[in-house]
Amino acid sequence: MTSEPDGSQPYSHLAHANDVEPSFGHRHLREHCPLHVEEAHDPPFYVLSRHTDVFDVLMRPGEWRNGSGVGIEPSPPGVLGTTDDPDHRRHRRILQDTFRPGSLARLDDDVDDIADDLWNRAFGEDGEGDFVPLFAFPFPAVVIAALLGVPRDRRDEFGRWSDDIVNFLGGGDHEKAEAANREIFSLVDELVVDRVAAHERGDALPDDVLSVMALAELEGDLTHHEVRRLSQQLLVAGHETTASLISLMLYRLIERPELVAQLRADPSLIPSAVEEFLRFDSPVQGLFRTNPEPSEVRGEVLAPGSRLQVMFASANRDPEVFDDPDSIRLDRFGPGSRSHLAFGWGVHHCIGAALARREGAVALRLMIDRFETVERTGDVAVNEPFVLRGLTTLPIRWTCLLYTS
Repeated sequence: MTSEPDGSQPYSHLAHANDVEPSFGHRHLREHCPLHVEEAHDPPFYVLSRHTDVFDVLMRPGEWRNGSGVGIEPSPPGVLGTTDDPDHRRHRRILQDTFRPGSLARLDDDVDDIADDLWNRAFGEDGEGDFVPLFAFPFPAVVIAALLGVPRDRRDEFGRWSDDIVNFLGGGDHEKAEAANREIFSLVDELVVDRVAAHERGDALPDDVLSVMALAELEGDLTHHEVRRLSQQLLVAGHETTASLISLMLYRLIERPELVAQLRADPSLIPSAVEEFLRFDSPVQGLFRTNPEPSEVRGEVLAPGSRLQVMFASANRDPEVFDDPDSIRLDRFGPGSRSHLAFGWGVHHCIGAALARREGAVALRLMIDRFETVERTGDVAVNEPFVLRGLTTLPIRWTCLLYTS
C-alpha cells in the first residue's frame, strides 16, 4: 500500500472509490501504485489501474476468471458474465443474436416510445425534481423488461429489484438482494411457463429474450436455473450501468454548458459524444477477477485465489492511451480511433453494449432537444457499490424547449 502524496497516511482505494470525482484517486493509483494492495478491506485485494495492465488481464480469461464473481465478495459460479468457458461460451452463443445491433433494431420504436412517454410525463412543463428517479433510473429498467418480454404492468418493479441486487455487489444487504432475486425468479417462472405452453400449442412466441431462453431450455441447451439467472443478470447489467451513464451525461452537460451548444450546433456528434461520456465517466468502475493458479501481474506473481479489481474507469483516463484524458472532447471517437474499455474487452465484452449505446443516444438527444435550460439545485449523491459508479440523486430545475404530447 502506498502513501498519500504528502506521505501523511497509507492510501486507501476504498476511501476514495465513491468520490464524486473518483478520477483523482485513479490518477494516484496509476502514478504511485499501479498494482495496489487494498488493506482497508478484509481480506485485502489488489487493484490494477493502468490501461496496458488492465487490457493484459482482460485478454487472459483463462488465468483471471469471472467464475468466483465480479463483485467484492467471492461467490459460486453463475451465468454469462459470472462464469467461464465452456458455460460462458454456451450462454453467449444462445443470446448473442438477440443483442446484435441488427436484431435490436426491432426495439427502436419501443425504445423511442418508452423514452418519450417517461420524458413527457416527467418534463412536460417547467419544473423541479430529481432527474434520477424521474428518468435515468426507470428508462433502462423498462427497456430491459421490454427486451426480456415482461408485460407492461410488471415492468416498474424491475428497477427496485435491480437496485437491491447491485448494492450487494459492493457489500450491501444480502437479504434484500435475495428477496429481489426471488421476485425476479417467480416472474420468470410464470413467463417461461406461458411460452412453453404456447409452443406446445403451436402458437408463435413473442419476439423477446425470454422466448429465446425458453426454447433453449426445451432443447436442453439451458437449464431452468440458468434461464432464471440469465434473466436476473441481464436486468442488473443492463439497468444500473445505463442509468448511471444517463445521469452522469446530464451532470456533465450542466457543468459544461458549452457541450450543449456544441451538440445543438452539430447533432451528428451524439453517437461520438456517448462514447466519450462512457470513457470519461465509466459506469463500471472496475470488476473483479480471480486466479485459480499463480499468475504474474506487473512482474509480481500473485498467489492462487487473489482477488484483483481491474479498473476500467482508470484505464479510460490513462494519458498513455488517451490524449488530454481529463477533458471531454465530443469528437474524440470516430473512424479509426482507439476504443475505450467501458464495456470491458475480450471474451467478456458486454453483450448489451449496442443496447446501452442506443439508450444513451436517445437520452442525450432528449436532453439537447427538450430542455431549454437546466441547472442543478443541490448536491448529487453517488451510489454505494464501488464496483459501479452512478448518481442516486441529481436535483435539477428545468425549462422546456419543446413538449411532444
